[in-house]
Amino acid sequence: MPRRDAELKARLLATFQIEADEHLVALRRHLLALADGGGPDLVEVAFRDMHTLKGAARSVGLRDVERVCACCESVLSALSRTGTAPGAPVVALLEDAVAAVGTLVHGEGKVPGELLERLQAAASGPIGTPPAAASAPAADITTTASPPADIAGNGSSSADAVPSNGAAASASSPAAAPRISPRAPETIRMETGELDTLLQRGEDLLAIKLVADEWVAGAEALDDALRKARSSDDPAAALRALEGPARELVNGLRRDRRAIAGAVDGVLDQARRVRMMPASTVFDLLPLIARDLAHSQGKQVTFEAAGGEALVDRRVLEAIKDPLMHMVRNAVDHGIELPHEREAAGKPPHGRITATLKPLERGRLELTVADDGRGIDPERVQAAAKRARIAAPASDEEALALLFRSGLSTSFVITDVSGHGLGLAIVKEQVERLGGSVELDSRPRAGTTIRLIIPATIATFRGLLVGAAGQRFLLPLDTVERVVPAEPVTVGGREMIEHEGELLPSGLLSDVLRLPAVQATERRAAAIVTAAGERAALLVDEVLGDREVLVKDFEPPLNRIRNVAAAGLLGGGELVLVLRTPDLITGIGERRAASEGAEVPAEPPWVLVVDDAVTTRAMERGLLELAGYQVKVAVDGMDAWTALKSDHFDLVVSDVDMPRMNGFELTQRIRADVGLQDLPVVLVSALEAREDKERGIEVGANAYVVKSSFEQSNLLEIINRLGVRPA
Repeated sequence: MPRRDAELKARLLATFQIEADEHLVALRRHLLALADGGGPDLVEVAFRDMHTLKGAARSVGLRDVERVCACCESVLSALSRTGTAPGAPVVALLEDAVAAVGTLVHGEGKVPGELLERLQAAASGPIGTPPAAASAPAADITTTASPPADIAGNGSSSADAVPSNGAAASASSPAAAPRISPRAPETIRMETGELDTLLQRGEDLLAIKLVADEWVAGAEALDDALRKARSSDDPAAALRALEGPARELVNGLRRDRRAIAGAVDGVLDQARRVRMMPASTVFDLLPLIARDLAHSQGKQVTFEAAGGEALVDRRVLEAIKDPLMHMVRNAVDHGIELPHEREAAGKPPHGRITATLKPLERGRLELTVADDGRGIDPERVQAAAKRARIAAPASDEEALALLFRSGLSTSFVITDVSGHGLGLAIVKEQVERLGGSVELDSRPRAGTTIRLIIPATIATFRGLLVGAAGQRFLLPLDTVERVVPAEPVTVGGREMIEHEGELLPSGLLSDVLRLPAVQATERRAAAIVTAAGERAALLVDEVLGDREVLVKDFEPPLNRIRNVAAAGLLGGGELVLVLRTPDLITGIGERRAASEGAEVPAEPPWVLVVDDAVTTRAMERGLLELAGYQVKVAVDGMDAWTALKSDHFDLVVSDVDMPRMNGFELTQRIRADVGLQDLPVVLVSALEAREDKERGIEVGANAYVVKSSFEQSNLLEIINRLGVRPA
């Protein structure tokens, strides 16, 4: 019995966590609307959500959650009685409370006593005015979120009980979007009608199963009759007598194959419908992200969303959630200007960001994120390409395409928000994994628009089955334009395929995948593939036709393997690798560059680490040496300048604030020296003032890393972006 009770409590708690997350998202949406000037009616809506959440927490014995919700309920009740909207301080206080509840719901953190004090003061004082700050810090309350021990209602605390001792914890953290704990199960809510339909589809399969039992019995009888026919006096006559039953068996199997296909397709279609969710489940997070980031940067942003009611496959929503948040962060961080900059440009002080989702034909959706900010300056892209040691784009179109390249960022300053050059690269990769595409349009000083074309649901995968080096692979069919005879032509020493008047780069699929050499076979076909606006010809040994397959994604740590997207299960039970077309096209270019004699460093690059702090020098040196670099250190700029004049280095990583010669002065000298002017320099500094960052740009540093928001492991990523890599 105790075990059954524990299992019941665990199930109820998991259900509560899912329900609580929904209420918390709704509450944050209501509070955001109140902060933007929403009326008293929103107070009543927020009160009802908080009341429901409080009751649910009480039912599963989470008394800490219940206490915080009760305090919030008191504040909202007072506002509702007076018919007034809360001021900004009260909204901020409620947002802190919602964030605290989100932590407590999943059994993390402790009761924020100081927050409870502030909520009590807000409920009992003049509503709409900020509650008085606590006169002195009090002791921490050490109670943690309670396990569901009182699910049956055995707890003694009342519904509206709050700590009477006024104990306070440390100030609550900034509001964060409620998240689903890793312990929470993957759950979907569905209407009973949909469940009934799914059960009916299952009953159709049951009928087919019963028929299949009859055909198995018939096949066994036929097999027995064949054995007897072979031992009969007249085997030929006996076999002729069995022709009728055999034909009947085959015809029945063919007929039932069609029924099975229809039933299976029906189950899959209904299952996909069950997985459909409104896009608002993701859209609702975006205004919060935009507002919080804008506030931290002193910007003013208005966020608008349309199309959130559209139903999208849950797997698609999960896949685009992070890319969508990246785009919104980019819009705020890179696009929207500071209020005084916007006014100087003749714009309103509030920047505008919109997210729009609308249906297209063939079950696809167009997701657009646009802002009216500064747009993308081609000159900044040129400068970013130079800092990253990438060939400069020849046109504005090429410049925009470079922004989707991993490692390229127009932000000179590396922070926790931007500058790593990963945002748009992640967007492109995730969308292409869904079989979608990305378009970017930007006008200097007018804004940027990013359009994603994505499927509304993930359908059965179809691929082109090809052979290479004795193995079989699947190419995503929607990336294959057509298959043509493999008739390479040599242009400038390079083998290319002519297709529709265009010369396309070509390469053997076996070479791109670096498969072990096998006996050479005649090249029989070239698959013309396209991805992200790039085209190439993959030379394969054989083309085995298109196949409908069941795709199985890789689990961590195999969730990102170059050239390979997933595994596909063929009808005969054979597993084949589903290839990633963008990687294959990139691989063709790399193989050609290698064959043309691209230079490989003879030894690991030398890095000069400059810092007056012994600990920092030791940390950076150890990190770089473990990554395969050779490292020398200098204690200040003057020491570093002496080393640079006597030894060769491939990169300088320098602090800024140092005695004798600081990092700015060192960088300035490097750029003024004919022999050193192209040497990459990364400034790593605790100086976060705007003028310091601008000074770093002026003296010619390739990157400016802010220490307070920088993880040490990212230093390797930044150096790699600059093209300084171990052999």
